[in-house]
Amino acid sequence: MRILTLLFLFLTNPLFASFQMNERMQLSYTHIINLEFEAANKLLQIEQLENPDNAILVLHQNYIDFLTILIGEEEDFFSTAKELKSHRIDFIKAGDNSSPYYLYAQAEVHLQWAFARLKFNEYLTSAYEIQKAYSLLEQNQERFPNFKLNIKGLGLLHTLVGAIPEKYQWVINLVGMVGSVELGLSELKSLLHDEEMEMYHSEVLFLTTFLQLNMTNNEIAYKQLLDVISSEYSDNYLLNFAAARLSHALGKNALCIKVLENRPADQGRYPFHYLDYLQGISYLYSLDYEKSEMYFIRFLKNFKGNNYIKSAYQKLSWIAFLQKKSVEEMGYLKKIKLEGRSFIDEDKVALKEAEKNHLNSPKLLRARLLYDGGYYEKALLELTSIINLSEFTLFFDEYYYRLARIQSKLNYVDEHVIAKYQKSFDLGKKSTNYYAPMSALQIGLIYEKKNDTKKAIIYFEKCLSISNFDYERGIHQKAKSGLNRAMISLEG
Repeated sequence: MRILTLLFLFLTNPLFASFQMNERMQLSYTHIINLEFEAANKLLQIEQLENPDNAILVLHQNYIDFLTILIGEEEDFFSTAKELKSHRIDFIKAGDNSSPYYLYAQAEVHLQWAFARLKFNEYLTSAYEIQKAYSLLEQNQERFPNFKLNIKGLGLLHTLVGAIPEKYQWVINLVGMVGSVELGLSELKSLLHDEEMEMYHSEVLFLTTFLQLNMTNNEIAYKQLLDVISSEYSDNYLLNFAAARLSHALGKNALCIKVLENRPADQGRYPFHYLDYLQGISYLYSLDYEKSEMYFIRFLKNFKGNNYIKSAYQKLSWIAFLQKKSVEEMGYLKKIKLEGRSFIDEDKVALKEAEKNHLNSPKLLRARLLYDGGYYEKALLELTSIINLSEFTLFFDEYYYRLARIQSKLNYVDEHVIAKYQKSFDLGKKSTNYYAPMSALQIGLIYEKKNDTKKAIIYFEKCLSISNFDYERGIHQKAKSGLNRAMISLEG
């Protein structure tokens, strides 16, 4: 298919390409979103023979490459596929400029490549592509205000204005990109029950879930999205991923395991090996070491990308540590240093831990895992069974942070929870661990719920005042969102 695509782009020079979202193209899109790339490509090949000037072909070919890169993360494929981008844009530009798809299709290709590049740390090019997509969608919204696909792209971009690293924000500012998490999510959610957008329902639902999880701390919204997904997770890989992540965020580990155990059949679909990684984590949260180990090993065997490799070996080292298998633990710690890359936070933290060549406390680790799985009473039991705190002198910031997190979920009095978070913050604010900034963030969120806006602002700013710690980008993003909400509330 790659050779056919190249020949199509280089040998076809349409005088006036069209944009025909005909029945065949609609069906090919449905296959693509279900990761049924082989079935989609068969339809695209037929369309290419019968209707070669249809520029929707190029858009759908780009969709396939984008999702392949996003899910497979194979660097060789990325390097080859990105050479096609400029030719696809040129093909679309040769199309009917009176069609609402003319600017939209260009924007979509730019946007897809922006996210593909983020997987490989090409931040500067990604930032330019995001601002280009934004400009095109703004123009298209002005020309075709009733074209709902504009909102899909603009909703995503309005949410992500702050997601580009600080040193590249100037690129976004050049074109006056504005937006907020609340605006972008409201735009996307407006499409979820829109009959005109029924064909795009799965994609919009996936995007909304992804953004809601990464940009907010809103359990009510998580539950609502999980209800919208309902049983659709058994038919679509992307929605299976979304439902699993939502279940985890809500502390419903048993549901998360159920979702992943009932994922769609592999046959005919592009493999989504990351779901094995998620399943390994889910079993680890329930302290089912045997099943957890099986899924992590399966992920490492089959996944050809570079992300989550170190993290998977880290989890295997935890399993060995908790089972007092020191030889296996040391072997996995060595693997963390040698295998995969440290682009993402999970892998960076795994490498940092491996370089210490030891873990801290089995009780703290079990408490962490049980908390992450939503087993709060069991997690609390792990911490309250600690008789002599002196052995945790080096880990007090983590101890008080975990105790506060658990007590918060068990509806302890806010003042008691805040006191624990405050201890963690005071003990760890000079550390590169994430416990201090996360404690400040959590205190800010508590005060926000209590409508004590001024105190919320103080703690969101305290979180943002700390830098060079684990998971910094995600934690700062939530603190920025909280600060924006608080400032709007104060002004109102």
